[in-house]
Amino acid sequence: MLHLIIVRHGEAEPKIENLPDKDRKLIKKGIKQMRRVANFIDIMGYKIDKVFSSPYIRAYQSAEVILEELDEDLKIETIKELEPDQDVSTLIEKLKETNSSQAEQVIMLVGHEPHLSTFIKSVTGGEVELKKGGVAVVEIDPASFKGKLTILLTQKVMKRL
Repeated sequence: MLHLIIVRHGEAEPKIENLPDKDRKLIKKGIKQMRRVANFIDIMGYKIDKVFSSPYIRAYQSAEVILEELDEDLKIETIKELEPDQDVSTLIEKLKETNSSQAEQVIMLVGHEPHLSTFIKSVTGGEVELKKGGVAVVEIDPASFKGKLTILLTQKVMKRL
C-alpha cells in the first residue's frame, strides 16, 4: 500500500506586483500551520519515507518546517509535477515510478490548490478542497493506482489535536 500525506502549503506572503508567485514565502501563521501538520503526522505515527515538494518557495518551506518539527533528516525533492499548473497525470506517473516495487511506503507531497484536490479526485473519485495548511491522507493500491481518501483535515481541526 502506498500512503500519501498530501499537504497544502501554509499561509504565505500576499501576491504583489513585483514578486513572482513562485517566490512568495511562508509567513509566521504559515509556519505555525505546518507545525500543526507535523503534530498530526506524529500523533498518527506515520514514518515518512520520501518527501516531494513543489519548487515554489512556500511549499518547500512548508516541507522544511514539518520535517524540522518531526526531527526527520530527509531530503526534500522538488518536482515540477507539483507545480500548480501541471497536469495531474504527470504526478501520477512520477508516483508510479517512485513506487515501482509496489512496496509499503509513506510519501509526503507538498503543493498547491486546485492541483492537489484535482489529484485526489483523479485517484479516489472524491471531490475535496484542501484549505491552506490542510492535510489529506490517501491510501493507494499500487497495482491499480486507485485509492481512498482516509483523512481530510483543516487547520481548525488540527488546532484541537
